[in-house]
Amino acid sequence: MSESDKVETSKPRPPRWRRILKRVIISLIIVAIVLVFGVFPWGLAALVTSARTRPMDRNLTETPADFGAQFKDVEFQTSDGVKISGWLVPSGAKHATIIFSHGLFRSRRELLERAMDLSKLGYGALLYDQRNHGASGAARVTLGYNERLDVEAAVRFLLDEVRTTDKIVLLGISMGASAALLAAAETPDVAAVISDSSFLSFKDTVDHHVNMFLRLPRFPFSNELRFYIQRRAGFDGSQLDALEAVKRIGDRPVMFIAAAHDRRMPPAIAEDLYQACSSSKRDLLIIDGPGDSVHAHGYQANPKLYVERVSAFLQSALRESEHSRP
Repeated sequence: MSESDKVETSKPRPPRWRRILKRVIISLIIVAIVLVFGVFPWGLAALVTSARTRPMDRNLTETPADFGAQFKDVEFQTSDGVKISGWLVPSGAKHATIIFSHGLFRSRRELLERAMDLSKLGYGALLYDQRNHGASGAARVTLGYNERLDVEAAVRFLLDEVRTTDKIVLLGISMGASAALLAAAETPDVAAVISDSSFLSFKDTVDHHVNMFLRLPRFPFSNELRFYIQRRAGFDGSQLDALEAVKRIGDRPVMFIAAAHDRRMPPAIAEDLYQACSSSKRDLLIIDGPGDSVHAHGYQANPKLYVERVSAFLQSALRESEHSRP
């Protein structure tokens, strides 16, 4: 075959602009994959594990004094060395103190109003800022797992430093509810728990929020996000399981609360936790009403019903040993 025949039969090279375009497209695809499955979940994990009190809550200034209640500023330390700041409101006729645990990006003031409603009925209150929130010390946020140590430290503070003879009750909302359930499972000194809009588990809440807010497939994005959160915060996500914690609480009274229109923590979660609870003194409250744009809006939807049902639950749960320590 002659040289001229070879030239005629060889495939012509594509234009230079087409080769450049192909390289650019491939590069963009690679960059997109790295961003979506690497940088983006790592950034979200950094946001979660570094969560602090949101600006609008940092601007709040109300204290129990604004509701006519006496209180004092307190500090105590967790078993892993984090300083926790809070307010202690003494108990009255009920001889019970409620430890209030707030949610992610919030502060002790999230629960101040309902704490004061219950204070007027004779219950004491220990409201505190969870780790890395409000005036408490810096630490990685773990969506309830290490936050259980904040709750346990609050219990120890009441028993060892305040030397209370009150019954000790935990009331938490969202992340604080998960922390309260986990802490109660490990702390027999807790007499009763009120769980408002708790997570079900670490896996469930990450998967649910990825689907709800980002509209991304749970696999592989949720897996990536869970991996980075655990790596950054240094904890085992499988241990953050409210369902298993409820089973370990045993026969101690537990009340589960949910807001009927809460998209982030739907009532089905509270119902699952209620079914898993073996206590003969369990209770379930699903509150209907306005406020569906607010997560865990049961109190906002119907404050009177919320306080009445919580008070009735506590009176029944603590009646037999109202004047003694657990």
